[in-house]
Amino acid sequence: MKIAYVIEDFYVRGGVERIIAEKANILCTQDGHEVTLLSIYRDTPCQCYPLDSAIRRVELDVPMADKHGNSLHRTISRIATLVKAGRRLNKALNQINPDIVFFATTLSALLLPFCTCRGKKVFESHSAKIFTPYNKLFFPMERCADMVVCLTQDDANDYHYAKHTTVIPNFIEPPKRFVADYGVKRAIAAGRLEHVKGFDILIDCWKTIAQIHPDWQLHIYGEGSCREALQRQIDQLQLSDKIILCGRSNNLLDKYADYSLFLMTSRYEGQGMVLIESQACGLPCVTFDFKYGASEIVDNQRNGLLVPQSDTKAFCKAMDQMMASEALRKSYGEEAKKTLYKFSKDHTMALWTALIDKLTQPRS
Repeated sequence: MKIAYVIEDFYVRGGVERIIAEKANILCTQDGHEVTLLSIYRDTPCQCYPLDSAIRRVELDVPMADKHGNSLHRTISRIATLVKAGRRLNKALNQINPDIVFFATTLSALLLPFCTCRGKKVFESHSAKIFTPYNKLFFPMERCADMVVCLTQDDANDYHYAKHTTVIPNFIEPPKRFVADYGVKRAIAAGRLEHVKGFDILIDCWKTIAQIHPDWQLHIYGEGSCREALQRQIDQLQLSDKIILCGRSNNLLDKYADYSLFLMTSRYEGQGMVLIESQACGLPCVTFDFKYGASEIVDNQRNGLLVPQSDTKAFCKAMDQMMASEALRKSYGEEAKKTLYKFSKDHTMALWTALIDKLTQPRS
């Protein structure tokens, strides 16, 4: 079977690009499909994620829209980019003649209605619709797509005009290490150091919790544009000996085992992969019930504690409860390990295989 993936820029080191590369490799090498990956842009000089040699790569080399000038100029440039991308994409797809085309990222969603190939068309939502740029222009895509695939059920519920929706989460690699000592008085948080991740909220909460549990430390992994501001906040609150910004880790999955509690104060998420990974390693958590996906990952009062979004008093209370009891952390942590099956590679790819078979089987 011929399968095509359409993505904005495969040469970006991002989570979407990584997961699509892994899926493409599995569909090609294990399932025997003929896979082509089409990149609309090529803004970076080299490929970040490995692809099997049997996977065909097509660069459309569409120039990016001009971000300078007044609003009218920028709008005209975006429209011109969309038209050029549509023409080049249709030419490439008509040569490939795929049985099914997966469209990922925002620009792909805008291009899907203009796709003229005869194959089934599927849109992959890799971030919650309500937080995706230009989502108000998704109506044509929803009406034209044969299926919209979302990471969470809450996100799927937002595609009101789609003909069909389904939920297939991203998968994680199995951990090599699991938490062995729930008596360790160290908590971990991880993610891009950006406003959306809410680390400023977490740091404020730690000021309160440090007075109750002064022997605990918080380590935050990640990099981003807010790093300097977060460090200033830590210094101003006199928490430099309590909170450490650890930078980016190339193998975060191995770091979780060195802690006994995971904390998450995101303002919103597409799915919350670091929460899934930490749970799979056996870390209990305290997390906001963010949109979207927290409640689909965490079983409240069983493998972690869910706190109403932005309720910092409740978050501090939940942290205190977890930090005060090693037995509770261990009990929740053992339950958290069961998260691995739901988000395992085998389970997730079985869902993708079933979807492909369903969409491409001849109608009786």
